Amino acid sequence: MNLEQEFYNVFKSAPTLSYKAPARINLIGEHIDYNGGRVLPCAISSYIRAFVSKRDDDIISAHSLNIRTTHSIHLSQIQYDKENDWCNYVFGIFYVLRQMGYSIPHGLNILINSEIPVGSGLSSSAALLVLICYIANDIYDLKINLKNIAKIAVKCENEFCGLKCGIMDEAAIALGLRNKCLLLDCSKFEYEYIDLDLGKYAFVVLKTNKPRALVESKYNKRVEECEKGLAILKEHYQIDNLCQLNVEELDNVRKLIKDDIIYKRVKHVISENDRVYEFVRALNKRDMHMLSTLLDASHQSLKEDYEVTGIHLDTIVDAAKAAGALGARMTGAGFGGCAIALIDRSTFIEFKEKVEEYYFQKLNIMPEVFSIDIVDGPSHEYDF
Repeated sequence: MNLEQEFYNVFKSAPTLSYKAPARINLIGEHIDYNGGRVLPCAISSYIRAFVSKRDDDIISAHSLNIRTTHSIHLSQIQYDKENDWCNYVFGIFYVLRQMGYSIPHGLNILINSEIPVGSGLSSSAALLVLICYIANDIYDLKINLKNIAKIAVKCENEFCGLKCGIMDEAAIALGLRNKCLLLDCSKFEYEYIDLDLGKYAFVVLKTNKPRALVESKYNKRVEECEKGLAILKEHYQIDNLCQLNVEELDNVRKLIKDDIIYKRVKHVISENDRVYEFVRALNKRDMHMLSTLLDASHQSLKEDYEVTGIHLDTIVDAAKAAGALGARMTGAGFGGCAIALIDRSTFIEFKEKVEEYYFQKLNIMPEVFSIDIVDGPSHEYDF
């Protein structure tokens, strides 16, 4: 596909700038970013790209090559509109920037092409938010650092788009570094980089081809359930978030929380946060057995206690294990999307074939299995 020609076809002018932002996977620490926990994501080599040109007026005009739709709006008239669909993530960034007092003196033409599957659990929406904020920062010379780009992106997703997510996805994308994962404390937005050198082993992504829409799913319901659990526990503990409790407290937590559902949600959060610490220790020791055990335990907890997996994710994880993966689990918010598996990289072709056969036989859906590189965050690719 000739993106430069596509841009001209849509906007009747030539692009002047090109940008990209990566997707992300989370190695472990699922559904605890909005509970103040530590997570371990990394940016991966699946990208969303944008060709851009400046306009002489105050209109933001954006076109998606994936959906083949164009939306345009005056900067002063931006508000959330369900009819704008994906473009709310574009317009929302400009809305938030202007609300924060940043000067946006002119409009833009933006052509977007994404190889990140929508609803896959690889954070296509967060990648788009980070990308648009990065573009605005560069073109308007706003002097926003990468950490604050992540903050602005999540502010847009929370307040403009209506998803009660934490900082993890945007931070992983904005702050990604090649061959590093990000040990991120979501309660303080503090982080350090961990080397992801696995030798002959590698993580691969398994796409269920069962998409989901987070705002319309049970995601916000899980957030609310955790908030209920926290409210109960705050009557007995001096805590600001659930991840300030450790697994030794679970027996007492069980006595305090009478509602079985709320307890299960809290149990997952506390135990998953503990698994992140164990996972980092295992990475530092290159202990593949422990990494695999923790991956499996995380998926089991997400399945039984947090109930966000479903038949597609459970089946593809079972397929990965049957095909020889050391460990496997869902990644992302769940309700469909993707899983990750730890494998011997020399077995990838055979592994892929076995997963496809197993999953197709069970669900009559062909999955996608692909290898990944761990990459840097957003970038200005080139000028035309």
